[in-house]
Amino acid sequence: MISFFQKKKFIKYTKNFFKLFTYRLNSFFNFSMQSKTKILYIVERKNWSIKWDGKFISDSINKKLSSKIISTCELPIIKKRNKVIHFGSQYMWIDWYELLPKDKNYVVSFFHGKDSDSPQVKEHIDNFLKSQHAIYRVVTASSLIYSRLLNWGIPKSKLEIIPIGVDTNLFKIPKYEERLKIRDKLGLHKHEIIIGSFQKDGQGWSEGDIPKLIKGPDLFVRAVEIIARELPVVVLLTGPARGYIKSELSKRKIKFINLFVKSYMEIAKFYNALDLYIVSSREEGGPKAIVESMASGVPIVSTDVGMAKDFIIDKYNGGLVDNFEPESIAQKSIEILNILDKKAILNAARNDVMRADWNIVSHIYWEKVYKPAIRQLNDNINF
Repeated sequence: MISFFQKKKFIKYTKNFFKLFTYRLNSFFNFSMQSKTKILYIVERKNWSIKWDGKFISDSINKKLSSKIISTCELPIIKKRNKVIHFGSQYMWIDWYELLPKDKNYVVSFFHGKDSDSPQVKEHIDNFLKSQHAIYRVVTASSLIYSRLLNWGIPKSKLEIIPIGVDTNLFKIPKYEERLKIRDKLGLHKHEIIIGSFQKDGQGWSEGDIPKLIKGPDLFVRAVEIIARELPVVVLLTGPARGYIKSELSKRKIKFINLFVKSYMEIAKFYNALDLYIVSSREEGGPKAIVESMASGVPIVSTDVGMAKDFIIDKYNGGLVDNFEPESIAQKSIEILNILDKKAILNAARNDVMRADWNIVSHIYWEKVYKPAIRQLNDNINF
């Protein structure tokens, strides 16, 4: 009988064989865009956050340099000209790094994760730390995760904090008429308080009936239930896998609307319908919703995760909750909703989030990560 460890070794060998086969097959074809660029940004296949990060960063840098110096792809199709390979997720990096050539500089984005999240996450973190010798730079979006990575033994010289960006031309404070128009289109009434939740919080990519508790959908529902005792609440949801949260809201007879968007770009207009956005996560790398809400003129209340403390100043430009209690989230939400000078908060949030505009974020990537990485390889490029 084959032992458990022998089975596990065989499965790993088989997976690596097919990964290597796929890598060699894709490398055989000379994709012109990838072969002409100095930097490759490896994105996920799903039309989700990391894919859009790669698009905004590459578009901004290419435009600024008037050159196709960076491109995105879903597999590390590496050519001789490629100097810097940026993996947009630490999980993709772990999948591939043992198969990659050694004469490149590898950049890896590490957004979130801690040992207590799950045994699988702990195993991944252990593997990531073992791979650090092969990494040129680890980029993280928040000071919270930066400190965590330092404590785990990642050298300070390898670490950079660069926030997740936001398109401040796409996400902007709407005119009053625009706000009324989108609310009317969604069938929302003037007296209703619309609370947004646009983050995927169910397991998988189908119905999402099993909650992804790390995203705090249980905390969100219980907090909204408390708020609804005082205010006429409607919850606006977008994205896939929201089955759990829809079921729990229905049980509590809380009105909600679930929208399915074809493109990330569509989400911007739905922020214009909101009175409040709540991030109730127990762990985050961002989330994007923080900077998107602040740019869109939507009051934001968040637990102390990811970039929250880097951007939110409690009662000045949003609401910050220092625990994971639904009562505290609800109390802070009601407090922010009842602030008389809401315009001051929204303007402060908009001003403070401008440092996360993708043009600024991309410039930081170029100056602090990509350009030094290319130069270290003694590449004769004119900047």
